[in-house]
Amino acid sequence: MALIRDVFNFSAKVGCLEGYLYERKDADVSTLPNWVGNIEKMYWNLPEEVRRDVLEDYKHLLEKILQSSEKILRKDDGVLTKLKGMISGKVPDWREGSKRKE
Repeated sequence: MALIRDVFNFSAKVGCLEGYLYERKDADVSTLPNWVGNIEKMYWNLPEEVRRDVLEDYKHLLEKILQSSEKILRKDDGVLTKLKGMISGKVPDWREGSKRKE
């Protein structure tokens, strides 16, 4: 049951961010680093099989989020860099570090 809740919460957070940014020029950008960071952590905390199953849809939504974010953030904003890394499938540094310790 916890897995279903985790997938639901992850999906809701990604969908909310995509909807929040869609065609919005007055978005509160101060919330984006935490929002994007939480989505990244939630994704990488899902089981590998689930990540594989949702990968294409996840990338598609991240691309929409990136497109909307590019309209309201500076080109060098760290949120854009993080989103691009997430779309490319780059394993985050914090995840790499935890894998080495296992």
